[in-house]
Parts: sequence; C-alpha cells; structure tokens
Amino acid sequence: MKKLIIPFFTILFVSCAVTTNYYQVYKVNPENGTLINDKIIFEDKSCSVSYNLWADGGDIGFRIYNKTESDLTIDLTKTFFVLNGISYEYYQNRTFSKSSSTESTLTSYNYPHYYYWNWNVSKVTGTNSTSFSSSFVEKPQLTIPPKTQINVFEYHVANARYVDCDLLKYPTSKTIKTVKFDKTNSPFVFYNLITYKSKGDSTRMENRFYVSEITNYPSDKMFIEVDTSMCGRKLEIPETVFKNVSPDKFYYHYIRRKIN
Repeated sequence: MKKLIIPFFTILFVSCAVTTNYYQVYKVNPENGTLINDKIIFEDKSCSVSYNLWADGGDIGFRIYNKTESDLTIDLTKTFFVLNGISYEYYQNRTFSKSSSTESTLTSYNYPHYYYWNWNVSKVTGTNSTSFSSSFVEKPQLTIPPKTQINVFEYHVANARYVDCDLLKYPTSKTIKTVKFDKTNSPFVFYNLITYKSKGDSTRMENRFYVSEITNYPSDKMFIEVDTSMCGRKLEIPETVFKNVSPDKFYYHYIRRKIN
C-alpha cells in the first residue's frame, strides 16, 4: 500500500505599516499687535498681553502683565476666545482636584500566641502608603499685583487639517505650495476679549488675529539638527528641533499610514 503524502506549505504574509509625518503650518497676522522677538504684544496704558502661538493647533493662551502701581483684576466671566464668530468663555466654573502620596517603611512584629515563652520573634517589614487629595474651585476673577504677570491658557485655534484644492495633502519637497488670505477670506479669524478692572475702572481689550498663509510640509522640511547647547558646549548627540519657529506661526501635525 502506497502512502499519499501531500506537502503542506505555509505562506506568511507580513504587512508593515509605514508612518510618515506631515505638518500644516499657519502664518498669522496680528491685526492690532506687534511682533517683538519671541512674542506678539498687545498693550494699553494699564497692561501688556503677550502671545506665542507656536504649538500643535495654535496656542491662544496669553500672559498678561500689570503695568500699574495697583492691583489689576481679570474678570474671566467676561473674557472670551472668539473663533470665526463663535465665542468660548474662559470661566467654566470647574472644580479641580490634586492628589499626592507619601510612602514610609513600616516595621511590625509577628508575635505568636506563645510569645511569652519563646523569644524568637519574626519581623515583618513593608511599605505604608498614604494618599492625600484636595480640591479647589476655579476662580471667576484673577488678581494681578503691580508689576507682575500671570498666564491664562485654555484654547487652541485648529483641531483638524485645513483642506484646500491648491494644497497637496502629502507634498514632497518639490511640490510644496502656499495659499494666502486676507482678513475677508481667511478661514481662521480669531481674537481674545479680555475684561479687566484697574483702579475701579473696567476695560475690555481685543487682541485680534487672522491666518494669512497656510502651507503643508513633509517632516524633513520642518526640522534641523543642532549640536551645541545654549552654553556653547557641543552636544554628544545632535538635537532635532523645529526650524523657522516664530510666535506668529503655529502648526497642525498629521500622519500618513502606508501598508507595504
């Protein structure tokens, strides 16, 4: 009797997803502000407000400095971020909590029922962990003492990639294009309305912006390697950092996944 041998072949398909990074970079025009070094500054006689938008999505948080000799109070219930005509209140009446824990070494003795007749006592050592938590309520007003400043952060400008027929979603270094806008056709017109009180007088300040340019870049056009630290010493391993960073720009990071 002959045996019939059927060979069995196992074919293994290995798929590998390759991820490529892209960045949509937005150039912003501050309508009534001034670009000074690493800040965009808006000011009046009582305070100066500074911005650095450079972040994923565009950070519209601000730092406000009290120029006066008296306390300056920001009313967050009347302070808003406005994006394309929709307002968002900074004060949201939230309760925040924070917790911390401490650990200490705990030593106990395992005393058997015959302790008084046997002095060979076993020792047990472990860790005792104690947790503490506290909560605090968001303040509707923030007071800034004279000649000091505070930071107010809450919102970002963009949470998705802007789509335009003239912008390739996945450009190469040779197919990069820029689309430009003015205030009348910009896809992002935004501002902060900041209400504050100084010396009993209430004032509302408007810090206005609009996006004037949008460009999509592959990641190799976004970064540069530096091999020196701030102190002038050369680093053992070069550091990769963003290039062409400016406080009047921000970016939106997106990726392309391609299965090989």
